[in-house]
Amino acid sequence: MIESTFAKYKLLPRSVWQAELSSRGDLSLMEKEEIARLLDSHQLMPEGFMDVEKVRERQDQVTTSSAGGNQGAWNDFEAGSIIGPYRLETKLGEGGFGVVWRARQTEPVVREVALKILKLGMDSVAILKRFKVEQQMLALMEHPNIAKLIEVGMTRDGRPFFAMELVRGVPVTKYCDDKKLGIRERLGIFVDACLAVNHAHQKGVIHRDLKPSNILVMDDPSGPIAKVIDFGISQATRGSDMLFTQAITARGELLGTPAYMAPEQFSQNTSIDTRADIYALGAVLYELMVGRPPDGPSGAMTSDGLQGALNGADSGITRPSAVLRRLDAGDRAILARQRDVSGMELQSLVSHDLEWIAMKALERDPEVRYATVVGLVDDIRRSEANEPISARSPSRRYIFQKYLRRNRGTVMACCFITLALLVAALFSAREARISQHAAALADRARSVEKESRLRSEVTARRAERAEREAVQQRETARRHAYAADMLLAFQSHRKNDLRGTSRLLRQYQPVGSSRDLRGWEWRYLWGQTRAKTALQVVDYSERVLSALFYSSGDSLVTFEDHGRIALRSLGGERSDILLSASSDGSRLESSGGFLTANPEGTMIAGLHYNEATAEYLIKIWGAESNPMYSLNVGRRRPTGLALSPGGHLVAFFVPAEGEATVMEVASGAVVHREKLQMGNYSQLDQEGACCFSADGKLLALGGGHGRILILQVSDWAPLPKKPRVTGRVTTLAFSPDGRQLAAGSLFQDPRVSIFDVTGDEDDIRLEGHSGFIAKVSFSPDGTLLASGSADQNIKLWRTKDWAEVANLSGHRDEVWAVGFSPDSRTLVSGGKDRSVRLWQVKDWLNGDATALVLANPCPNLALTPDGGGALTVREGKVTFHGSAEGVPGLEASGISQAFWISADSLLCGETTPPEITIRSPSGHVEHRHRLPEDVLEPRYQYLGESGIAVVTMRLPGSGLVRVDRYEVPSLELISSTDLEIPESVRENLDNSQAGYSSFSHDGGRVALKYNWDVIRVYDLVMGELVGAVDTGDQAGIQGLCLSPDGKTLAYAVRERPIIEIHDIETGLSRARLEGHNLVIRKLDFSPDGERLVSTAIGSEPILLWDTVEWEQVASFGPTTGCVSPLAWFLPSGEEMVIRESFLESNHCQLRILKAPSIGLINQQEARNR
Repeated sequence: MIESTFAKYKLLPRSVWQAELSSRGDLSLMEKEEIARLLDSHQLMPEGFMDVEKVRERQDQVTTSSAGGNQGAWNDFEAGSIIGPYRLETKLGEGGFGVVWRARQTEPVVREVALKILKLGMDSVAILKRFKVEQQMLALMEHPNIAKLIEVGMTRDGRPFFAMELVRGVPVTKYCDDKKLGIRERLGIFVDACLAVNHAHQKGVIHRDLKPSNILVMDDPSGPIAKVIDFGISQATRGSDMLFTQAITARGELLGTPAYMAPEQFSQNTSIDTRADIYALGAVLYELMVGRPPDGPSGAMTSDGLQGALNGADSGITRPSAVLRRLDAGDRAILARQRDVSGMELQSLVSHDLEWIAMKALERDPEVRYATVVGLVDDIRRSEANEPISARSPSRRYIFQKYLRRNRGTVMACCFITLALLVAALFSAREARISQHAAALADRARSVEKESRLRSEVTARRAERAEREAVQQRETARRHAYAADMLLAFQSHRKNDLRGTSRLLRQYQPVGSSRDLRGWEWRYLWGQTRAKTALQVVDYSERVLSALFYSSGDSLVTFEDHGRIALRSLGGERSDILLSASSDGSRLESSGGFLTANPEGTMIAGLHYNEATAEYLIKIWGAESNPMYSLNVGRRRPTGLALSPGGHLVAFFVPAEGEATVMEVASGAVVHREKLQMGNYSQLDQEGACCFSADGKLLALGGGHGRILILQVSDWAPLPKKPRVTGRVTTLAFSPDGRQLAAGSLFQDPRVSIFDVTGDEDDIRLEGHSGFIAKVSFSPDGTLLASGSADQNIKLWRTKDWAEVANLSGHRDEVWAVGFSPDSRTLVSGGKDRSVRLWQVKDWLNGDATALVLANPCPNLALTPDGGGALTVREGKVTFHGSAEGVPGLEASGISQAFWISADSLLCGETTPPEITIRSPSGHVEHRHRLPEDVLEPRYQYLGESGIAVVTMRLPGSGLVRVDRYEVPSLELISSTDLEIPESVRENLDNSQAGYSSFSHDGGRVALKYNWDVIRVYDLVMGELVGAVDTGDQAGIQGLCLSPDGKTLAYAVRERPIIEIHDIETGLSRARLEGHNLVIRKLDFSPDGERLVSTAIGSEPILLWDTVEWEQVASFGPTTGCVSPLAWFLPSGEEMVIRESFLESNHCQLRILKAPSIGLINQQEARNR
C-alpha cells in the first residue's frame, strides 16, 4: 500500500499530494507519516534525474563500458529482459516514442502489468517532457474506468518507464459487435467511459485521442468494464497544478486520430479544451450506433496536409439515420443483428434522441457542443428515462410525446377513468331518459343479455378454434418429422442398418392419446425388420468372441471375453458344461480366433490364460469335458487357432513375434515356424489367422500387412500362389474341396477376398459389407460362404457365382463369429452385443419367393386377393399363375375378362352372350346375370375394395354409354346411369390400367380423360358431371387416379414430372408433388386413402406420399435389370404390387410388398413383451 501510494504521489506537486494524503481514510497515521517522509526525500533527489544531458551521459557510460566484445549491450529490450522488479513477456504495442510491454512484477507482489518504456533514442527534451506529462496525468487520476498507474522508474541505460494496470480488453466497438449488444447495453458501457473522461477533466486532463481502441472493454462477473487508456498525447487544462501545463507538439505535427478529432485539433492556432474530448466521445457514440465513425478527414496529418484536414473538418457530417437509410438491405441486416434488433428497430432507435445527442456532441463549433461530459451523460440518461433532452428544441409535441412515454401507465389510467366517468354519465343520462319506459328498458336489458351471451359463445368458439389450430400445428409438425424420419428409415433399411431402422420406427409407437401416425410405410418396415429373425437368441454376460457347432451339431461351444469357454446343449437336455473358467486379467481386446475345431467337429482347441504364471495355454478337448492336452505357448498371446483334420496338429499366430507356429498336439513339439512380419507390440494386435484345408494337405497363414502364405503340410513348402489383402488378416477359411481360400481383414477393407488356390480362376473381391470382416466360414456342403462384419450384418454368398443371396440382420453390434452346422442348415453367430444367434438358413434364401414372373404382354391380368397368384385371359382362355398355377385352365369362348373375388371364386365378364358370371376356378357357374342382348361392347371392372362390379356398354342407335353397378357375388343391380360420352372418350372409360380413367372405391364416381388436356368427373348415381379440370397441356394426361371417396383427383401430364392434386368439390389445387424426374406412368391411392403411390418410366424409384400433408414418406428402388415399374395397392390395403419389365427379356415380374396390419403388429409386440 505504501509503495503504490508513493509511486502515484511522487509525480504530483507538494500541495496536491499533501491534500490528497490528508484526505485518505484507508491509511493509518503512521503510514501517512512514512509516505510523507518518502515524498520529502524524493524532492531531494538529484536534479539530473530524467535530465536529457544526464541521460545521454549515462548512455555514453554504458556504451563505453560495453565496448569491445559486448556489442549487443545497447540493443533494445526483448522478451525475458528484467527492468527493476519486472520481467518483460510480450510486446503489446508501440507508439511514436514509447513501447508498451506485458510484464510480470515479481516483488513485492506477483502480478501482470503494462510497462511503458521510452524508445531507444527518443531522448529529446520534448519527448521526455511528454513522457513525464503522461506519468503525471495517470498518477493524478483514480477512477475504476481508467487504467491505474502502479510505479515509475528508470532503466539501467537511463530510459524512464512507468508501470500501469494491465487491461485485458478489446476496443469498445469490437466488443459490442462481437457480443451483439443492444443499444441500451452499448450506452451503459459508453456512459462508464464518459464518466471516466469526466473524471480526467475534473483532474485537469484532456485526453485528445479518444477513439474505440483507447476505450477497452473487458468481461467481469459483475458485467463488462470499460477502461480508458493511452494518455500519451493528453493535455492539461489551464490552471491545473501539474508540472507541465501544455501539450508538447512540434509545429506542423498533428497528434490524434483524424476520424475522431475535433475541428479545432486540426488548427495550430486554436486552443483546445475539454470539449475536444466531447467531440471524440460523440464520434465513438456515432460509431456504436451505425458501425462506422462520422464522415471527416482520414489518413496521416502533417503540415502539408493541414489545409485538407481543415476542409474535411468543415464539411458536414451525415446524420446516423441517413447512414442507415443509404445502406443496402444486407448490410443493414448485418448491422442490426450485431445490435440484437431488426433493421426497422435500429432505424427507429437511432433516428430520435440518440441522433440528436451524437450530432450535438459532433458540432463543429465548440460553443455549440455540450459544455461538459456530464451534459452528454445527462442527455443519454434523460433519453433512457423518456425525458426531454437538451440536444433538440423543446417543441410542445416533443415534450408531450416524452410525457406520454414516461407516464404511460398514469395516462392510460386517467384515460380509462375519464372514459369510465363519461360512460357512467352517459349511462345515467340514458337511465333518466328511459325511466318512463320501464317495459322498453326491460326489453333492452334482455337484448343486451342475449348479445353478451352470443359474444361469450363467439369468444368460446374462437378459443376452441385457436386451440384446434394450435393442435393442428403441432400435428403438422409431427407429420413433417414423421415423413423425414421415414425417409431416413428407408435409407437405413437399404443399408441393412437394422438398429438405425428400428430406432426410427420406435419413435412413432403411439403413446397415450397422441395420434397414431404409423402408415403403410411404417408397417412395411416393421415387417421387414421382423420378417426374418434368428431361430434362437441366447444372451451372455460377456462379449462373445467365438461360437461354433460341436460334434453332430446338437451342441454349441462359445468363447467369451475373459476367456470363458462353455459347451451348451441346443436341445436343453443338459446344463452348460464349463470347459475353461474366465479370469479377470485376461480381457481380450480383439475379435481374434481364440476357439477352433477340427474339420470333423470332434475336437476343440481354445485359448486359456494362467494368471498365476502369466502364460497362455492352448487346451484341447475331445468328447469329454476334461482337456485331453494342454500346450504352453508362452507369455505372448496367440491368435488365429486352427486344428488339423484328426486333431494331430495345432497352428497359431503370435502378433508380438510376427510368427506362426505349428505344434504337434500329442507331444507339444514345435514342428514348424514361419516368420510373416516384424513383431507388433501395440494394443491393437488383432491380426493373425490360420486354417487347415479339409484334407489336411494345406495350411494357410495370415498376419499383418495383408500377407497370406499357403504351405504344403508335407514339407512346409509354400505354394506359388501368394495372396494378399488390404490391412491385417483376421480370418481365413478353405472351401470344402480346398480349391478356394476366403480371407477377411481388419479396418481398411470391408471386402471378402476369394483366392483360387489352383491358379485356374481369377481372384474375386466380394463387396457389400461396410465394416471390417471378422469371420468367414464355408458351409460343409460347399454351396454357401458366410461372412460376419463389424457393420452388424452377416452375408451369405452363393459359391457357384459368388452372388450375395441373403443379408442376416439382428445383431446390435459387431459380429465376430459365424459358423455352419454339420448339415449346413443352421448358422451360428456371436459378437460384441453379448449374444449368440442361431439362424435357419433356408428362411433367408427365399427372398424372391414373392416375385411372380410372367411373359409380356399380360392381357387382362388379375391378382388373387393376397397377391400370391394371378390369372390372365387370352382368347377366352383363363390361365392361372403363381400360387394358383396348379389349377387347370378355365376355357370358355365368351370370357373376355376375369377377376379374383376370393381364393376360390372368380368374377367373369362375357361377350357372347353378354353376361356376368360367378365361377369357381374349375369353371363351375355359381351365379349368372344376363345383360340385354342388344348392348354393344360390354366392358367389366371389379372394385375389390367395395366388392362392386362395374359394367360399361354402348347402347345401339344412340350416343349414350350405360354404366351399371352390381353387388358381388349376388350380382344385384345397385345403379344404372346413361352418360353422353363421345366414342373416343368411351375407350378411355374402359382403360383404367393405362391411367385414362379411375373409379372411386364404391363405383359412385368416375374420372376419365376426356381429351388430351381435359379431365371430367361424373357422378354415376345422379348421372351428372360434378367436376372438370383443364390442364392446358396438349402433350397428354398421365397417371389419372381418383381418391377412394371420389373427392380428390391426382394426375400428371407428360410435359412435366409433377403430380397435381385437385379438390373436386372446390375446384382448387390442393398440392403439387415434386419428386420424379421422368414422365409419370401410374398413380394409385391406398384403400384407406391415406397414401398415394407413384411410378415413372425408366429406372425411377417408386415413391409413396402422405395424403394429409402431401409429403413423401417412402422410396422403393426398382429391381436391378428392370425398368418402367407400375405400382398399385391390393384391396386389403396391406399389400402393394410392383410390376416391372426385364431389360433383357420379354418378361415382367410382379413383386408383392406386404405391410402387416396394426392389429397383427400389436399382437406380436404384446407377445414379445
